[in-house]
Amino acid sequence: MRFTQVVVAVSVAALPLLSAACQDSGATTDTSPIIIGADLELSGVDSAIGTTYSRALQLRIDQINADGGAHGRRVELVAKDNRSDPTLSVANINAFVADRSIAGIVMGACSACVTGVAKALDDAKLPTVTLAPASGVARPVSERRYVFKLGPNAEDSAAALAGQVRTAGVHRVALLSTDDVDGSDALSALDAQLPRTNATVVTQQLFRATDTDLTQPVHAALSHSPDALLVSAFPGQAALVARSARDSGYTKQIFFDATAAGDLFLSGPAGNATDGAIMVAPQSLVIDDVIATNPAKIARKRWFADYTARY
Repeated sequence: MRFTQVVVAVSVAALPLLSAACQDSGATTDTSPIIIGADLELSGVDSAIGTTYSRALQLRIDQINADGGAHGRRVELVAKDNRSDPTLSVANINAFVADRSIAGIVMGACSACVTGVAKALDDAKLPTVTLAPASGVARPVSERRYVFKLGPNAEDSAAALAGQVRTAGVHRVALLSTDDVDGSDALSALDAQLPRTNATVVTQQLFRATDTDLTQPVHAALSHSPDALLVSAFPGQAALVARSARDSGYTKQIFFDATAAGDLFLSGPAGNATDGAIMVAPQSLVIDDVIATNPAKIARKRWFADYTARY
C-alpha cells in the first residue's frame, strides 16, 4: 500500500461544536474561551487512531485561534484518554456532561460507547461529534438529536470494496473482523454487497478488539485457501492481520475497509506486509492526487499540507 502520507481528516469535527457554542452564548461581547471536550484512544490497542484524531483536532483549533478564534473567542481542547476502554470512555463523557464549561464533545473510535451516553447527551443538549465507524452511532435520529457522525458508513465502504473485488476478479474471499458492533456492522454490509460480485465467502473469522496476537484467526482463514482477505479492523489490528498473513506465506490480495487507515501502514514490518494491498478510504488519504478545482478541495489540500508539515 503506497501512500505518501496518511491522515484522518477530522478537522471539521470542531466546526458544528463551535457554531453551537457561539449561538448559545447569547452575548456577542463574551470573550471567555470555548472549551471542547475530547474523549480519545490515546493509549491502548487503538492508540494509533486516537493519537491521529488528537493531533488533527489540536491542529484545527490552533488554526482557528490563529485566525482570531471563533467570533473572537479563543478555543481550547480538553482531551481525556479512555485507554481504548469503553467503560472509561463512558465515564469520561459523563464527566464532560457534568461540566457546564464544556461547549461540545468529540468522541473517538468507540461505537458502543455512544449508546451508553446518548440519552445523557440528549438531555444536556450537548452537541457531540463521534468519529466512530458504526452506522448506528447516529441512529435512530430521534434519540441522537445532538450526536453527529463523521466518516464513511459501513454500507458505503462495503459497496466500494465489492467493486474492487469484482474488478480484481476474486472468487474466494475470507472475511476477518472484530467481534464487536463495528465488525458486525461491516460484515452485515459486506454480506449485502458481495453477492453482486463473482466472489464466494469461504470463511468468516472474528477476533476481540483487544487481541494483540491474531495468528490463530489468520491461520484459520488461510486454511480455506482464499484468493483474498477482506479485513475490517482499526489500524493496529489490521496491520497485525497483514503481517501474520505474509509471515505465513500468503502472497495474494488483501483488502481493507475504511476503519483500517493509519500511519502503521507506512513503514516497518506492517508497511512491507501491506505493500500492494487495497484500502477503501476517504479522499483525504490520496489528497496528492486530487486536483483543487473548488474551494472545498483547496481547503482539504491545505489542511493535508499543514498536518504533514507538523507531524
